Amino acid sequence: MIKKAGYILLPLLILVFSNLSAQKVAVVLSGGGAKGMAHIGVLEALEENNIPIDYIVGNSMGALVGGLYAAGYTPAQMKAVLTNPDIYDFKRGNTKKEYFFFQHFEEDASWITVPFAFDEGLRARIPFNVYNIQDLDYLIMEYFAAPAAASNYNFDSLMIPFRCVATDIDSSLMIILDKGDLAKAVRASLTFPFFLRPIKVNDKLLFDGGMLDNFPVDLAQSTFNPDFIIGSQAVQNYDAPKADDVFSQLQNMLMRKADFTVDSTRGILVNIKTGNENVFQFQKVKSYVDSGYAAALRIMPELKERLKVRRSPAELEEIRKEFINKEPALIIGDVLIDGVTEKQRHYFKKSIRFKEDETVDSKIFKKQYDRLLANENVRTAYPSLCFNDSSGKYDITLTIKAADPFNIKFGGYISSSAVNQGYVYLGYRHLGKTSKQVNVSTYFGTFYNSFSVNAKYEQQGKVPFFIMADFLISRRNYFSNAKYFFEDPAPSFIVIDENYLDVNAGVPVGLSHILRLGVANLNLNTIYYQDNYFTRTDTADRSNFYFINPYIEFERSRLNRKQFPSKGSSFYLGFNYYNGEEHTIPGSTTAGAEEFRRNLDFYLASLHYQQYFHVWKPVILGLQVDAAYSNKPLLSNYVSSLLIASPYEPVMLMRTIFLENYRAYSYGGLGVKAIFELYKRLELRFEAYYYVPYQKILPSEGRSGVQLSKPFSYSYLAGTAQVVYHTAFGPIGLAVNYFEKPGDKVTFLFNIGYLIFNKSRFYR
Repeated sequence: MIKKAGYILLPLLILVFSNLSAQKVAVVLSGGGAKGMAHIGVLEALEENNIPIDYIVGNSMGALVGGLYAAGYTPAQMKAVLTNPDIYDFKRGNTKKEYFFFQHFEEDASWITVPFAFDEGLRARIPFNVYNIQDLDYLIMEYFAAPAAASNYNFDSLMIPFRCVATDIDSSLMIILDKGDLAKAVRASLTFPFFLRPIKVNDKLLFDGGMLDNFPVDLAQSTFNPDFIIGSQAVQNYDAPKADDVFSQLQNMLMRKADFTVDSTRGILVNIKTGNENVFQFQKVKSYVDSGYAAALRIMPELKERLKVRRSPAELEEIRKEFINKEPALIIGDVLIDGVTEKQRHYFKKSIRFKEDETVDSKIFKKQYDRLLANENVRTAYPSLCFNDSSGKYDITLTIKAADPFNIKFGGYISSSAVNQGYVYLGYRHLGKTSKQVNVSTYFGTFYNSFSVNAKYEQQGKVPFFIMADFLISRRNYFSNAKYFFEDPAPSFIVIDENYLDVNAGVPVGLSHILRLGVANLNLNTIYYQDNYFTRTDTADRSNFYFINPYIEFERSRLNRKQFPSKGSSFYLGFNYYNGEEHTIPGSTTAGAEEFRRNLDFYLASLHYQQYFHVWKPVILGLQVDAAYSNKPLLSNYVSSLLIASPYEPVMLMRTIFLENYRAYSYGGLGVKAIFELYKRLELRFEAYYYVPYQKILPSEGRSGVQLSKPFSYSYLAGTAQVVYHTAFGPIGLAVNYFEKPGDKVTFLFNIGYLIFNKSRFYR
């Protein structure tokens, strides 16, 4: 009897155990932006509890996390990479992370730039609020290139078979990505409309798969037919659109509501509580990972009860090690340029300066990629690596979109002072084997007016260089900004016209440095009274200067903003030589003076340096050093001597006021800054400056004469306290300023925009 029972039970036991061993598990990961990082915690909990994963399917951020896991990365490795805040240091808008300073023109007062082209009729590119994640693109490429090569570009041959989804924007159809470039597939699935730039995969422009299916359980079922599905839900469907919230309307129009359910007879759902904030809170990634881990542990007893199959850590480690051992090392063999013309391909090849016979891994090549992104002729660049069986190395393809040939800039400055101005710019560039640009710009307002034209020729190669011609006509009218007139004997009627033609050549020294050599034909015309006691019938004094100005300059800049910076550093060291003539015509208020001409010959060495240090969050300290040394001679009168002196203008408002106490031939200035980041783009700034002229320029003989003081016998303070809010178009500020000058020493200022002028060739 027992023998007969054994014959019956044995087949049943074999059948049961064979079913258990054959039980296959698929994990499905939803999208969710930063909240999608919660899936890392879910995978970590599954591994710790020996739950096997035989297939993995994801969308958007779920595609990134799932793709990394399928490629052999452990949850610990994913946490180390994806919770690092540095990788989310991407910019909003079309702002580059860094500029190739060798190419960068001087800063201007623009608020907005609109690029456009005429290749297919007028086509303007409105600067949508798109995130620039090109550094993250490179990181994704690096992490997926070797696993993709090891799988022979078949997602079924990864450590774990993998699928992700994207949306073809042209046909509005869901695209299942199952082979090819793994990094591209994940990046396409990540592309949330209007936030990330789309990329092409197999000539299709793809967006986030969440537009059609943010929780691809059906795909997992139809593709892999698993025995059990573990679904991980990191977000909820969006709330109903609101009448006064355009963003909520866009979300609901673009993203189809997902069915966040798993058939309870064939699987289980991990519902992660990630809060109600928007999906771009990347500073909270670590807390999202913890939320995912906690949510997975909550359902673990039920999961273990329903899923009897296990995979030991040793078995999983062996599978992972076996797959990783197939991965070829990330050594670059050739650089391919795509998306541009043949001549432009030549330009970009030269700019990368890659030697085909040298061994370069992807991390070293990242420096060349950064250099490419910083190039002003590059709008976007997308990298991809493909293993070349014949060379045993990877070919890197850089798909480049060249910058549009035309762009218009608008901007200016609005303030509570008398200084208000507008700014307009039109630029044209032609990119072939070399880069050629012509730019025209104008400032117009109460204090400063100018017209500028510059042309630049740039050639890339082993030693890149540029040649540039710059023409400027400008006027500063200090009288238009004078608060006091008859009450103040200090001169207010001062007008300075600066005109020059400058030809210079430069070479880069690294990414952020430049060495420049040039010569300018400079004309400085000044109109002034010696004091404020003049009538409408009087004529002003005129001193006109004509110089040939050869110079050499070394400059560096890594500042994060063109005004009110809080990060990085800048350095300028220049030597200018001026040889020319002074022509002075006395006005009616200068008794006994006669018209005269005389030759002038002098030099100016100047240094400017500023650096910002993050002491602790949210406090930033800044240091600024300015110095100048010159052998300029005293001129025939006090005011003309002041006019050729170097101004010290570390506070923005000082640029618009003729401050006698802060002008000297040689000086030193030291500034300290304390910046408090109150809330996101809102800052409280305190700045204090100590200024020492080597010899102060003093009036004599009733202000008609001039003399120099004893060395270091004067010193002055200046300072400002201000609240600044950095908007998308420029800063908005409210400031209290202190200068040692006649009249009110404390001034209040409200301003919008940038108080920036063309750089002077005389006041360096």
